[in-house]
Amino acid sequence: MFRSTRALPAAILAAVVLLVAMAGGATAAKLITGKQIKNGTITTLDVKNGSVRFGDLHASARTTLKSDADTNLFLEVPTCADTTLDDCTNLLTVGIVPGSQLVTASGTIDNFAAGVPAISNRCALVQGGVVLNEARFALAANGAPGEVASFTLQQVITVPDASLPVHLRCTEMGGENLRLAEPRLTSIKVG
Repeated sequence: MFRSTRALPAAILAAVVLLVAMAGGATAAKLITGKQIKNGTITTLDVKNGSVRFGDLHASARTTLKSDADTNLFLEVPTCADTTLDDCTNLLTVGIVPGSQLVTASGTIDNFAAGVPAISNRCALVQGGVVLNEARFALAANGAPGEVASFTLQQVITVPDASLPVHLRCTEMGGENLRLAEPRLTSIKVG
């Protein structure tokens, strides 16, 4: 019986490639730990969609973030009588790293106050007390046409070193009942 001398090196090479491929993931898992990742450097692009569950969130995020019967995520907008957004609560926050970044916020404002229109309301990107970009809303009462408004805010920020985080803030006047549905705030490094 005749055996090819070429088959043996090919089989050994295939076995080595298979061994390296199988060990590669395990080796990477041992090399990188949470302690080695600088705070504020993981963005939404680094997190696999659907991989973060409600239980993975910090307790304060779980109490703030709500879900309706249709499992839409929303934030209650706290009353903030300051239409300049200076003393309004930060609804979402994203860290800023050195370089140029595109910060984007989006969501849908919904007025749940029955019979009460929502006037002079705003959502804005705010950094260090400075409004970077904003959207203004005059919403009709709950159940009326115009009770809902969607928005997207974008701003390119360039900083030489780690800087103040960017916040999404929204106003709500006394007697109003606003919700921010499907809120998002992301930062993508662009330079």
